[in-house]
Amino acid sequence: MEGLNKVFTSKLQTYVSELKEVMFQKGYSDCQVQTYNKTWQSILSYASVQPNQEFTEGFRQQFLQDVCAEALEKRDSMYRITRAVNMLSDFTQFHVIFRQYCTPSTDFSEELHDLFSEFLKAEEHRHFSESTMKQLRGRLMRFHDYLYDIGIRDFKSVTGSIINTYILSLARYSTTYVSESLREIRRLLTFGYENGFIDTPLSDFIPHVKNIRQQKIPSTFTDTEIEKILNSVDHSNPIGKRNYAIFLIAARLGIRSSDIRTLTFSNINWDDKLISFCQQKTGHALSLPLPDDVGWAIIDYLKNGRPETNVKNIFVSHMYPYGELHSLGNVIPRQMRTAGINTPANKRTGMHAFRHGLATRMLENDVSLPVISQTLGHADISSTEVYLRISIKQLALCGLEVDL
Repeated sequence: MEGLNKVFTSKLQTYVSELKEVMFQKGYSDCQVQTYNKTWQSILSYASVQPNQEFTEGFRQQFLQDVCAEALEKRDSMYRITRAVNMLSDFTQFHVIFRQYCTPSTDFSEELHDLFSEFLKAEEHRHFSESTMKQLRGRLMRFHDYLYDIGIRDFKSVTGSIINTYILSLARYSTTYVSESLREIRRLLTFGYENGFIDTPLSDFIPHVKNIRQQKIPSTFTDTEIEKILNSVDHSNPIGKRNYAIFLIAARLGIRSSDIRTLTFSNINWDDKLISFCQQKTGHALSLPLPDDVGWAIIDYLKNGRPETNVKNIFVSHMYPYGELHSLGNVIPRQMRTAGINTPANKRTGMHAFRHGLATRMLENDVSLPVISQTLGHADISSTEVYLRISIKQLALCGLEVDL
């Protein structure tokens, strides 16, 4: 596999101009382009001090440290700045703009549509969850965008060299993302070869990357942080009532955010104080006791906060026409800032930290792993064992005695 081309800072002005032109061609607004251009101009100014340096990952990290350190402390700024840096890096190496998000309405190009769509139909027969299919489609869309942006309009024009270069574009991603992406692309290319879309077995060019699961210690909230978050919620407005109920469900019951968002009125048995639902991730049914404080928070939202809507879900969007709540991604970071909880900008903390916190507290209270696994709805107890890594008490039991 060939390495990446060397790019020097003396050429960055040309790349920035070309990148902005391509962004406009792709439909980016002037506001979006100018937002990213602020970071690019900062890079150009930084590079002008020592011209003709190589535009390497080391250079980019040094730029972020020297110029953007303060801005990176703010989560929103961190995402915007790193996105701009990564866009320029990708464009200099691959002449491609990899999209940040893939919505359900995002479609494959007319020329390459058949193989991707037929493959996704075949994958649906494997009975993946909706969220898994969404992730799969996003990974394939990234591969599609790369092929289309470099001028591929027919899969029979794809070569091993093109695939190798795409693999290089995954270098900054996690082992999990790379492993899963290459696995799906390998399956796509095998499907294409077996069904006549491709003349040669291109899947042979895709290496097998072992995905070592659970490499990262899960982010978690302490009891004090949970109370700070709950106490910081404004109960005087409808969105505050909704978010408080959601946070409480996550903290007390450890339910995944994807399942909280899709809870319906039929999922709650008020007489028996039970909350029962089918988990989106595993497809397994889960029934949990409904604590009084959680129940009253839900009732308060339904009576005094939830807008009138025909949507069957308990929690809904508060933007007209009050449809389904599609994401909770930015809710926690905003509430953490309100609560005065600071975390490193590069540490991703979201709704799952409530779930991790519950598991950790149960472990600290000597609850057995099978019970924790059942409470969290894990399909495999090995998924629960990762919490041993963040329980100091349980880790101490694993220590070896050392003879002195």
